[in-house]
Amino acid sequence: MGLGNSRLQSVQSNQVKGSNTKLPKKSGIVYEVILDEENPLIPEVEVNGTLTTQLVGAIRFRLAVDTSANTGKLQTAFPKNLNLKSLPLKNEIVSITTGPTGNFFYERTGTEITPNNNANENTITNTFGTDKKAKVKNGSDYQRVASTGISRSTSDDSNKNDGFGDYFESDSKVHKLKLYEGDTLLESRFGQSIRFSGYNNPEQELNPTITIRNIENAESKKNDVSFTTSEEINKDGNIIFLGSGEHLLPYTLPTDNEHISFATYPSELKGNQIVLNSDRIILSAKAAEMILVSKKDVGIITDSLFSIDATGGIDVTLDDDTNYTTNNRNINFNTGNGKVNIGDQNLESLVRGETLVNLLTELITAIEVMTHMTPAGNSSPPLNITSFTKVKQSLKTMLSNLNKTS
Repeated sequence: MGLGNSRLQSVQSNQVKGSNTKLPKKSGIVYEVILDEENPLIPEVEVNGTLTTQLVGAIRFRLAVDTSANTGKLQTAFPKNLNLKSLPLKNEIVSITTGPTGNFFYERTGTEITPNNNANENTITNTFGTDKKAKVKNGSDYQRVASTGISRSTSDDSNKNDGFGDYFESDSKVHKLKLYEGDTLLESRFGQSIRFSGYNNPEQELNPTITIRNIENAESKKNDVSFTTSEEINKDGNIIFLGSGEHLLPYTLPTDNEHISFATYPSELKGNQIVLNSDRIILSAKAAEMILVSKKDVGIITDSLFSIDATGGIDVTLDDDTNYTTNNRNINFNTGNGKVNIGDQNLESLVRGETLVNLLTELITAIEVMTHMTPAGNSSPPLNITSFTKVKQSLKTMLSNLNKTS
């Protein structure tokens, strides 16, 4: 199985091939990584009322030079750095040191082509042959392991030491990152990384940056693993970039919508800036305010709908004009039984157009047939009735073809 890369397999096999003495005396081969308190190595005992997790993060290992007949005798080592844990895999070779109290501590070291895995799934078998697993039985064994680093063991009848663990699957497509002089880099097995750099720019001039990446992009993973890769602000799964100085960030908008309204959109993305790029971004203030502050313009660019749902309403205070360009699209204010007020004092009611037309039509119709009682009898309709009729026929021209009210 392995990682499917010939150069990587060569590096791995050279670590365990032949005599054990080729490995440094303080090299340990990992048999098991204790991931949680459910591990059988950790009995259900309480320390000061709290379930102990002293062994979580520790490993069970065997020194590479251990050729004793008691192959089930495994020892325990703890992470060398308590605040930064880089867990090894089963069958991985680690560096072992002894602390002031006699406890063992481990540290991942060695060569690599990909940060995903530098182990061989058969390291234990290739180094020691058929082996037996060590098992801790009870609380007294736990106390002995914690104090001496050595566990009592029982042997089973089968060798199950091959592989990297219960569910870890190696991925030889994960690339190492390209380095720049003076870099500080935190790089995981899975394509995540944090880079503190000063010269990661084409001009290699001092412009300090921090780049946080989660997931190497698919296009990069298609390349030969023998070559390094760089973070891609536009392609990697999630990326946060903190820039400075003259570092020019090659970020491009992921939208087809042009920034027409955002007239001051910067032509170059450089200087002190933070860029966060992902498939989805959620900013949540669960207990208090969310405050967006900008010394200059604020722009929102989207290929889809921009919406606001606010239980408390919306208050806007402006010191300049408000312009809406709808490109032949409607503007709808759906207020239900709510009011639309234009102005803030001496408010009067708006007139409904069709209702006004109907009322004026009835009025003019009444004028057209209007008669009066005179000494000579009833008068005739107005002599200028045609003028009234013409006005009545033109009433609907007062109605807007675009704007409506209810």
